[in-house]
Amino acid sequence: MVNYAIRHDGVNSIQITGGSTFDDRVEEKHITAYLEPLNSDVGRKNIKGEILLYITPPKNTDVIDRYFELGADRIACSLEVWDDRLAAVITPGKREFTTKQRHLDALTYISETYGPNKAFSNFIIGLEPFETLKEGATYLAERGIIPSASVWMPFGKPVMGSMKPAELDYFRRVKELFAELYLKYQLEPAG
Repeated sequence: MVNYAIRHDGVNSIQITGGSTFDDRVEEKHITAYLEPLNSDVGRKNIKGEILLYITPPKNTDVIDRYFELGADRIACSLEVWDDRLAAVITPGKREFTTKQRHLDALTYISETYGPNKAFSNFIIGLEPFETLKEGATYLAERGIIPSASVWMPFGKPVMGSMKPAELDYFRRVKELFAELYLKYQLEPAG
């Protein structure tokens, strides 16, 4: 499917996830099973854009090194929510099983080892107050880690008892914040 998309549909970048698991070695097997055929069957030279990985932060950085060896251009360990109190309610598994610190350690390792713009973390915009989002996005940007955004879209399941999205001004402020951070720290999000 990827080979066809690259050769016939003008696709130039690929996003891959191994699916979150409680065992980063299982996830590594899934991601490796994608990356190896991309190299052998599609050919890395034929992928004009980037290969972006969304991973569960592994316990050992050798997993991250392997992904880059196999052709990954950037890797995300998405925190989704910076505010610890809210994250304990909204994304309890991330805080309990992989922890915020493990996410930050993996992202920092990527940035320090492979350079700025190689690590990113997605935030679900609209779930937390602007000030805590700003704190998290700034913390990452200062370290060469790209804060990226996905808009929260309630699909019939309330978060903390609400399905009301943030006001337009909130989204405008986030857009301006991220633009300022990208310029100030010379960060370039994926296309």
